[in-house]
Amino acid sequence: METTKEYCESDFSLEKLATLVNSNSKYVSQVINETYQKNFSNYINEYRIREARIRLMDIEHYGNYTIKAISESLGYKSHATFINVFRKITGITPSIYQKMAKEQS
Repeated sequence: METTKEYCESDFSLEKLATLVNSNSKYVSQVINETYQKNFSNYINEYRIREARIRLMDIEHYGNYTIKAISESLGYKSHATFINVFRKITGITPSIYQKMAKEQS
């Protein structure tokens, strides 16, 4: 996960992750559950939101992107889902996060 951005593809799946690590999906799912105490979806969302925070802070490269464009670039098919997941993980909305980034620069 640390060496790829494939999790930002909208069709990224447990099966694709298993293929990347030369394993099978049942084993990968079990490892995620036992090691991180979360399911595949929550595990991937954390990586995507970490990348979202980087992009929202990167005013030089992503400052002209809309929140929707950033969410799509991270593999979210639904803008609303992205906002809800972002808020759940960070405690604030992506637009507030982006505004804070702009104020800091």
